[in-house]
Amino acid sequence: MCRKLILVALLLTLGGCALFARPPAQPPLRPLAPLPAGESRQLVQHIAVTWRGEQSDLMGASLLGPELVKVSLLTPQGVSLLDIHYDGREVKAQEYLGGGRQIPPRALLADMQLVYWPLDLLQANLPASWTLREESTADGRRRELYFNGELYTEVSYSGPDIWRAQVQLQQKSLGYGLRIKNL
Repeated sequence: MCRKLILVALLLTLGGCALFARPPAQPPLRPLAPLPAGESRQLVQHIAVTWRGEQSDLMGASLLGPELVKVSLLTPQGVSLLDIHYDGREVKAQEYLGGGRQIPPRALLADMQLVYWPLDLLQANLPASWTLREESTADGRRRELYFNGELYTEVSYSGPDIWRAQVQLQQKSLGYGLRIKNL
């Protein structure tokens, strides 16, 4: 009888430990790459965001330059939601209308870099635990970003020219997707 009680107590203790076990750690946000040298670009985009089971349509206005990146997200009616500024060292964000449920601004900036920055610049600035691959597909091209061998983000382009292509991005770690159409 005593053995059965000890066995039951041991099983309950081990089962209780499983209840308090930490969930697997989320990978960190991807490090940001420096600003690319060269000419500036201005983008106006329609962005469909899918996050937490909801889809939102946004407008994006971006300036990508060698000294500064500015990204503004607006509602389709033109109401400002978020401004992001990146000078190659520091990310500053100004949220409007509360913004409590939004995707982290730094994650959005990292995704913009993943979509538009030159592949060699991104690869040169990834720590050892990160891997970035790009391949041509029948429809355009695809980039896949891995963290410790696990797919972190996938980007599909509708054509070979990234500045004209429609883009689909699936951010696996934070659980959101973006469909980007340059206007």
